[in-house]
Amino acid sequence: MTIAAQAFAGAYDLDRAHSTIQFAVRHQQIAMFRGSFDDVDVRLTADDDALRLEGRAQVETISIGEPREFRDHVVHSTDFFDAACHPLITFRSTSIDLEDDGRATVNGELTIRGTTRAITSRGTYHPTREDPFGNHRAGLALQATVDRRSWDMNWQLPMPDGSDALGWDVEITAELELIRVA
Repeated sequence: MTIAAQAFAGAYDLDRAHSTIQFAVRHQQIAMFRGSFDDVDVRLTADDDALRLEGRAQVETISIGEPREFRDHVVHSTDFFDAACHPLITFRSTSIDLEDDGRATVNGELTIRGTTRAITSRGTYHPTREDPFGNHRAGLALQATVDRRSWDMNWQLPMPDGSDALGWDVEITAELELIRVA
């Protein structure tokens, strides 16, 4: 039996109340601009041969704070997520490697704006354990950095000193608490 099969057995769905999926991008070389996804579904499935992770996020539910007009520009505009034409962001793992020391590497395909690109995320996993209510829970904490231009998010504004207003690299973090459903 593989480490994956020992750490996770069955199917798990996301516990939305105890999970977060966020992104961050450097703004004006001063601070990190952050956003999160409010409507997300994730399923982890394990059997003796493989461990699979799949997820989707509704673009309309991206939360970046106020003002509302700014949020709508980021979500709806063709400069960024183009929600009207591409309402979903999806992820599908192609391989998951779990180490005995708790490290995890997840390779997969991320689709944004109808374009699919390979990404690798790294982090940690927490094998299944029973909670006080008899549920079986597991966890994954993952981080990946992607170049937003790979998904045709090419908007840029030059700063007076010639630098870029918005970074090209986007950090994606996922803190996933999962509940066994089968």
